Amino acid sequence: MAKHFNKGLVFADWPEADRERFLALSEAVDMFDDVPWSTLSESSLRGLKYAYGLWLGFVLNAHPGLVGVSAEERVTRDAVRCYVEQLRRNCTETTVGVALQRLRLTIRALAPERDWSWLHKIERRIAKGARPLERPRATTPDLYQVGLDLIRDARNKSEIFDLPILSQAEQFRDGLMIAVLVEAPMRRGCLAKLELEKHVTKVGAHWNIYVPAEMTKTGEAQDYSISVELGTLLDEYLAKYRPVFPKADQHLGLWPYESQPMTDKMVRRYIRRHTEQRLGVAISPHGFRRGAASFIAQADPANVRMAKDLLGHTSFAMTEKHYIHSAASRIAGNALAEVIAEKSVR
Repeated sequence: MAKHFNKGLVFADWPEADRERFLALSEAVDMFDDVPWSTLSESSLRGLKYAYGLWLGFVLNAHPGLVGVSAEERVTRDAVRCYVEQLRRNCTETTVGVALQRLRLTIRALAPERDWSWLHKIERRIAKGARPLERPRATTPDLYQVGLDLIRDARNKSEIFDLPILSQAEQFRDGLMIAVLVEAPMRRGCLAKLELEKHVTKVGAHWNIYVPAEMTKTGEAQDYSISVELGTLLDEYLAKYRPVFPKADQHLGLWPYESQPMTDKMVRRYIRRHTEQRLGVAISPHGFRRGAASFIAQADPANVRMAKDLLGHTSFAMTEKHYIHSAASRIAGNALAEVIAEKSVR
């Protein structure tokens, strides 16, 4: 597939009328205004904005004559047919279906008086025919072990120096990041944005991670308690390894990279790299969430519904449908608490 074939327009490059109308869907002038998207999370709005920008990029390149007409007049059967054909050049059917769904939600909000059922039918036909990709999986204990191994290797290498060097600090950081993601399987955007004192705090001897509602996809805050064993490693990281990064004392980002915090794309890239090197399969941060749900489902089936809260979902149906793997998943057999206690880096 050709990479980057489908390029959308960034918000600043949208036609002015589209920018104004899109903002009017979510931004109220005062608290008494009734706007369609006032209750959507920042993540959901970002997805809708990205999808509409993708549509506008297609219109600009394939149907430039439609740029000057209203948003609702652009969405015709012929234009949508061409759009789907272009998306299919480097997108899965699932991705195409999501793009159409977000386009429909946007255009329906912009022009609610029109009948968009035809677009919904096309979207549903595509979604029905989509076959989900078989994604690589790894068990929660295996992922935790990857993190501990990286930490142990970094520590062993740093013993010959008075102070760790940058490469060792990076390895310790990555191992800790993986271990934290096992215990607190948040989305990668949240993981990248974690800040000391604001989201990562210590009360007595215990570390906690708090993800505020505005950072989550569902708009609900998430609160994680870090194990004592992992908290000890976090103490070591903050005292010995994080200060090695340039200008780490000038920002509160938990995961520094050179002189600034890591981005979510960096987080994904580094985690995939380490899991591929040590497990033979590249596991993305989202794979940790699937692994956590499946682990609970099989290690403690009586309390499987706790997976909903762990992942920050609003319904267990979402957790069950997309995150809990079948019994064919390989499970280590011990509860995660036992794994943490047994495999902790001494």
